[in-house]
Amino acid sequence: MSRTIFYFSGTGNSLAVAHTITGKLPDASVIPLAGIVNSDKPYQADADDLIFVFPVYVAGIPALVARALAQIKITCATYIAAVVTCDSSAGAALGIFNNELNRHCGRQLDAGWIVYMPGNYTPLYGADSPKKVCAKLEVAETRINEIATAVHDRQKHKLETLPVPFCWLPEISSKMFTRNVWQAGRRFRASADCIGCGLCVKVCPVNNIVLSAARRPQWQNHCEQCMACLQFCPVEAIQCFWWTRGRRRYRHPQVTVEKLVTQKSL
Repeated sequence: MSRTIFYFSGTGNSLAVAHTITGKLPDASVIPLAGIVNSDKPYQADADDLIFVFPVYVAGIPALVARALAQIKITCATYIAAVVTCDSSAGAALGIFNNELNRHCGRQLDAGWIVYMPGNYTPLYGADSPKKVCAKLEVAETRINEIATAVHDRQKHKLETLPVPFCWLPEISSKMFTRNVWQAGRRFRASADCIGCGLCVKVCPVNNIVLSAARRPQWQNHCEQCMACLQFCPVEAIQCFWWTRGRRRYRHPQVTVEKLVTQKSL
């Protein structure tokens, strides 16, 4: 039996989940959704089981995930599941993903789970303390292993999402976010602390950042607001709005720059 785990990750949580699940499944391969989008070509998904792993954005799904679904052609899959990562609330993310899966691929999820992990959205909050991060990741590891077992056994599982009467507001906010997220690059800037190392260029999953002649990062017009540039900056020079300065950063402790960069291509 063949299995494919698709993933998208900004600062490592979903990447760590995807690799943990892959390690528990025989004959499983990992495919980055950003790589599919960057290739701008159709992707033939011919595995028996398909598992999608991605973070929650504004109670919904990243715009990149929906774009990737539009390029994926599902052929013989008989089991499809999704796992979303978030800090506090997944809103209607799994329900929204299920709708997009049906719209683009004509399929429905057989199972959907939430994994709670440390958050990275610095414009709203500073990251947890190192002690709290470790505690959250320990709880998440147990949860991920449980999900991996369920996926291995091809268990069906009710989607962990808001019921229909209460999902209208998250659906509206998610649509507004995905419609305008490409402009998010305007909110980022590099302070005078920037050392011109170019790490932000490397970790951006959609190649939205370039360095000027003076080796200053410049954001283009196709941002995903994944926070990779801000969280991985070695001197914390990158800010999103002025008030992020001084706030504690977060990236998954087991995910290196090299691992994150691999998602940019197939």
